[in-house]
Amino acid sequence: MPQSPAPSLALQHISEMMAELRAYQTRRIVIKIGGNSIAEDEFFLSKIARQIVFLNTNGVRVILVHGGGPQIDDALRDKGMKTSKGKDGRRITSPKAMQVVAQVMKQMNAQVVKALVEAGCPKDKIFAAAKQPKPLVIAESLDPTDPKNNRSGRPLSATAAPIERALNEGKIVVLNSMGIGTDGKTSYNINGDDYAMIIAKSIKAKRLILVTNVAGVLDRNQERIPVIDRTAAQKLIYDGVITGGMVPKVESALWVVKQGVGGVAIIDGFNPWAILAELLTHQGLGTLFRARL
Repeated sequence: MPQSPAPSLALQHISEMMAELRAYQTRRIVIKIGGNSIAEDEFFLSKIARQIVFLNTNGVRVILVHGGGPQIDDALRDKGMKTSKGKDGRRITSPKAMQVVAQVMKQMNAQVVKALVEAGCPKDKIFAAAKQPKPLVIAESLDPTDPKNNRSGRPLSATAAPIERALNEGKIVVLNSMGIGTDGKTSYNINGDDYAMIIAKSIKAKRLILVTNVAGVLDRNQERIPVIDRTAAQKLIYDGVITGGMVPKVESALWVVKQGVGGVAIIDGFNPWAILAELLTHQGLGTLFRARL
């Protein structure tokens, strides 16, 4: 009896992707995109939206979190307001600046929703933060010595019930990184990564994907490390391989994994189909942080 020919590499990839896609169906994925990426590439949002709509259509429950740093800076400059940062490099947001932040975040939320609709998602299948009566994340000021005058916030917890309902209805959830104080009145501007992490923790996401402009964590030879755990990451930090702004990002990713999130990936979102490549292939496209290798 003649033997069947070996499957081509392309067919093997398709089989792999279909298996991975089935594994993610009904599971929760948090994807965070930054304002810098949106500002740098006019096609960035449309590329991200196509991937998210594909995942949602195939039963993956997606929460998309966006920041808006450069857009906020531009709006503040237009109003003659200075931008300033603290010693930790995070923005100091005055109460007056907070009004501008809230307006920009609402506009950007609408922009992201528009991109999803243009990618094929019905508008009634999108849960948008800008349409909600108040933010879903509880926060406090990053500056305990002067909380009234610094509205940059540290997220404390998230109200998961509305998100859960929207996901169970098959909706894509689009959130901006705004928070509200324990008084139910004071608004806070939260770092996008911090916001996405508290959301991922609250809903016990299978994956948190931080979409950046870097390929992930690199080794001494500047080669991408596909998967890494706490022990390996701490050694790379100690040896000076992971340095600068990547250190707090790595430490935060490891913290999220410890909180019960299945894994945190740092990927280069400017690569076409980066999110799908990370989720649906064994090698991924960035660096995946897991509890253990």
